[in-house]
Amino acid sequence: MKPAQIFFLLSLWVALPVLGQLNTSHNYYRPGDVLIKQQVEFVDPGKAGVNRIWDFSKLKTVNDEYTLTYGLPPLEGDSVYILGNIRYNKKKVSDNELIVGTEHNTMYYYRLSNDSLLQQGHENPSVKLAYITPMTLMQFPLNYGQTVSSVYKSEGLYSGTVDIRTQGTMTTTADAYGRMILPSGDTLSPVLRVKTVQTIYDIPAEGSFTVNEADSKGKSLETCRWYSKGYRYPVFETIRNINLNDSTEIFSTAFFFPPQDHLYLETDPENLALLDELWKETENNNQTDDPTVKTVTLDDIMSCKLYPNPVESMLNIEYELKEDARVSFELYSIEGLPVKKIAAKSKTAGTYYETVDCSNLHPKNYVLRITANGVFVNEVIIKK
Repeated sequence: MKPAQIFFLLSLWVALPVLGQLNTSHNYYRPGDVLIKQQVEFVDPGKAGVNRIWDFSKLKTVNDEYTLTYGLPPLEGDSVYILGNIRYNKKKVSDNELIVGTEHNTMYYYRLSNDSLLQQGHENPSVKLAYITPMTLMQFPLNYGQTVSSVYKSEGLYSGTVDIRTQGTMTTTADAYGRMILPSGDTLSPVLRVKTVQTIYDIPAEGSFTVNEADSKGKSLETCRWYSKGYRYPVFETIRNINLNDSTEIFSTAFFFPPQDHLYLETDPENLALLDELWKETENNNQTDDPTVKTVTLDDIMSCKLYPNPVESMLNIEYELKEDARVSFELYSIEGLPVKKIAAKSKTAGTYYETVDCSNLHPKNYVLRITANGVFVNEVIIKK
């Protein structure tokens, strides 16, 4: 029995250094990607700093029907992209330079310019807004401790008749890293938190003013997003809108992006390679460089048969222990989230049988981790 070569990571098993930088290859939006979002109870995002622990395990789901999609802007004819109120010659923009994100009946317009992620506007049935001076959301690469700031101005219409004119600042900081316990109860580590603070000030119909003169009239939109290696998009997000006049909260909400629903990974070779790299680090942690020390494999302790595979309902596990051992079986999604478990038991040498009920699992690949006396292998299980 040999370890399966798969792209699989359960960060609970892995002791890794600080999360590396966010970059365009692994974290920039891609057309065609679809994310599932669950709105959950708001929770205070906590303080900035290192080695933080964010426990979101007790949060209740408010709404699990949200989706977020990314796509290319519409084409005028076959040569001009329309991004809000701006037209771009298709031949003069690079692949994926222009992106439209759609959620909650709102389209958000993005552009990647010199490794800066710019928001150029948004629109929905009620509001159409264009950033006359684009707002910088992020600058790649971005690592812990780095900050990016920009000013912006916007113009638009509310209900097609009421003028909107705003200005303000956007500050993005990778302000914390640590370990996160998800609403599903699973753990991700390490994670990097990126906090954005957008100040919003209305510009009077006549005249203008500086931001300092408008301190009592503004609002602040604070968003925290948690990123984990191997995932292009955040795994968790909190949003809070604050009145700067008296620091009162206007509204707050939070969203959980279940890792098992990051289905874009199937067509994301950059992040699959990263997950594969982290998986190899896990395997290397179980090996020794001392040639005088014999590496114990699972084949030295037990032999095992899994059938049927592909499986439709019951997965049969037949195994023979060559020595006394403490044995466990754990079924995970390819993304590393636990699905089912046969708890560890101490057994004497001999032949044993176990079954795993797979009848209610979604049709896709899973990973069965077989462990005996601390030595393990992973086998791919295909659910029909």
